[in-house]
Amino acid sequence: MAKYKDIIAFCFLFSISFVFMSQVVKTVDPVLSTLITYGFAALFFILININNLSELTLIAKGNVKVMVKINVSTLVNTFLAFYVMLYVSPIVYIIVFFSGLSFFSVLFKQDRNKLNITSTLSVFTLSIMTSILISDAAIGKTVVGILLTLISTFFALQYMKDSAVLHSNLGVKVSQVLALRFFLVIAICGSYSIYDSAFSTLVSSDLFLLVFISIIGSIIPLFLMQAAIKKLGVSLTAQFTPFTPIICLIFMILVEGTSFTALEIMSICAMTLLLFFQAKLLHRE
Repeated sequence: MAKYKDIIAFCFLFSISFVFMSQVVKTVDPVLSTLITYGFAALFFILININNLSELTLIAKGNVKVMVKINVSTLVNTFLAFYVMLYVSPIVYIIVFFSGLSFFSVLFKQDRNKLNITSTLSVFTLSIMTSILISDAAIGKTVVGILLTLISTFFALQYMKDSAVLHSNLGVKVSQVLALRFFLVIAICGSYSIYDSAFSTLVSSDLFLLVFISIIGSIIPLFLMQAAIKKLGVSLTAQFTPFTPIICLIFMILVEGTSFTALEIMSICAMTLLLFFQAKLLHRE
């Protein structure tokens, strides 16, 4: 189990951070939220590599295509992670996100077999149905939220694949990839926030909450995710997360005071078990 500690810790922090993210987007523009959260994370990882800036420059210059793909994937994934919270609850995002990771991972595998495709598609379909059942939003907003989550998920997987290439082929360190992935987020979200005068409405309590989210939802989990990719590979990292829905359920009850019906709780627990057995089946391949 020791080799799984990074991804397990990631799941706990990932879940609690989304509960706070759903709170902050009620008062802060999602673009500004994305800028502050991931801009702070970028600053942190750049400072870690402050004595090796020339090495970072060489990595970026020598891998322009991969750097562009990583930055585009990061921009889409991180912005939608905040924006989706305007449509659905954190637990809906998490259920769709992690079942979607397995679905897209199997879908684009060259050596996939019929059993894996069938089981993954079945679990993915059930995750969509469960998300609609437990969503507290109108059906139209729920569908939009699910679709946006799937887009976010797809780009998250693309980022994982591209960053794995840097690790395995070039030996790039975890902190170096994290220092190089947010430049497009800062450029696009920063430009929009300045144009929209979004900073003028930002209060100190929201700023502190966004910094806190950056630490527990970006800095620490991103490092843990990169470390997990390096140790476990993309496929297992994407699939070894079946317990995140139940963790999110607990945090939503404790932090937000959200109430769930017995049917919703049973559905979430059943979805967690399905994701768990699916992960075991895919990993056994």
